[in-house]
Amino acid sequence: CMSQDYKSYENYIHYKRLPAPTIQQFPHCYGYGCPSHYLVELNDRNWNEIEKAFKPRPKTAEQERRRIEIAIGRFETIVGKLTGTDKDVGDTFKQTGDGQLDCVDESTNTSIYLDLLRQKGLLRFHAIEQPQIRLPFSGGGYWIHQTAVIRDLKTGQQYAVDSWFDDNGHPAYVVPFNEWKYGWKPEHLR
Repeated sequence: CMSQDYKSYENYIHYKRLPAPTIQQFPHCYGYGCPSHYLVELNDRNWNEIEKAFKPRPKTAEQERRRIEIAIGRFETIVGKLTGTDKDVGDTFKQTGDGQLDCVDESTNTSIYLDLLRQKGLLRFHAIEQPQIRLPFSGGGYWIHQTAVIRDLKTGQQYAVDSWFDDNGHPAYVVPFNEWKYGWKPEHLR
């Protein structure tokens, strides 16, 4: 789970040699570190299910972050069934093998989902940043850990959007990036 400074989300996608995500077709990483990807196409019913998370439309950045948490879980449920990653277990080492994702796979997929939400016009209060890491000595536990990141357009504050801690389909956790960077984890894992 290691990243470097790619300067932008778009550069990160290019570095990973992934095709540019579009609403019609987008990559879904797997294989620990995103060495492989599926190309996914969602139908109208799938998109309607994801877009329900944004109804009613959020009026604040805080409301939008709560909607993002739910939407990421819905993406995982839908895409997991299409790609065989629906049995993905939270964490990297609780289970291994086909269908299991590590934090690089998860953060890359989450960043792509965020981009798709942006393309659909559902993100009005946040921009997508490149995935970021935290190091073991600064709170990452025993391993380096990577997450997707968004930035509040008004305040400039960054937020981690982490879907790695729980099983496939669970809502993501959106927390202030500085808290995440220095060891944040969900209450049930403390």
